[in-house]
Amino acid sequence: MALTSNYPNLSAFILDIKRFALYGRPAIEQAPLQVYCSALVFASTMGIVKKHFKDRVPRWIQRLPVVEKNWNALLQTLESHADSVKAIAFSPDGRVLASASNDRTVKLCDA
Repeated sequence: MALTSNYPNLSAFILDIKRFALYGRPAIEQAPLQVYCSALVFASTMGIVKKHFKDRVPRWIQRLPVVEKNWNALLQTLESHADSVKAIAFSPDGRVLASASNDRTVKLCDA
């Protein structure tokens, strides 16, 4: 029997954790020690992760920011090129995203 049949909400929980991590990525990269509180505070209010861990928001945070009710369509913002990106393409298997820029660089990203 598949694990997901024993835990019908497991797939949704894992998908929400992925969104949570992608959305919080800038904070993770800049201040890893503060990432948990930062990402949780700014997660969508109806997200499974936020609902599940809402009691973990530090009590000293008295005024929470206004955030989106649900996740929007944006998964991740890619940054790195020093100039405009002129072309993007996925690998045939969809696992790698290539971007080419006017700064004469090509970046490969794990999709």
